[in-house]
Amino acid sequence: MRYNSGTMEVNMNYNNKKDNNWIYRVIIALLVILVFVSFCMLNIHVPYFNHENNIALERNKIITKYKLNYDDYFNEYNSSKTYYIIRIKDKKKKIVYQVYNTQYKLVDSYSGSVAKKEDIIHTINNEYKVNVTDLTIGYENGDLVYFGKYQDDAHLYYFYYSLDEGKFVKYYRL
Repeated sequence: MRYNSGTMEVNMNYNNKKDNNWIYRVIIALLVILVFVSFCMLNIHVPYFNHENNIALERNKIITKYKLNYDDYFNEYNSSKTYYIIRIKDKKKKIVYQVYNTQYKLVDSYSGSVAKKEDIIHTINNEYKVNVTDLTIGYENGDLVYFGKYQDDAHLYYFYYSLDEGKFVKYYRL
């Protein structure tokens, strides 16, 4: 009898060890997931958030300094120099695009008609057989332009079209 009860005790201990191993595996899996999420947060989300916050601070400095009537468009454009492009409404409620340098000095201003973004996207996609989905406003060679980019497996494409008439300015394929 003792032999049987001893065997039962051994089996019970073995089952308890199996249950404990399952719990340890779940804990280790959760720790791995936690480490992965923490890595992503620290290396992707936090720098992105800081960059967006810095851009908002730059926008607010320009708006405050010049007492502008901001119209919900601001872009930091980096080419050979960095420019800040902001859309405002002037005193006559007319839409104006202004370009500022990194010292917050007005470099250029444009208040005329603007080409439709959708028409330019359609032109780019049909002509170059790519899928550009969005354009931003940039400042190239002293002119305000629509700027778009597209990347496929082999190349990176940059497209520039004039802001006012939507005419082709230049194109790069790297």
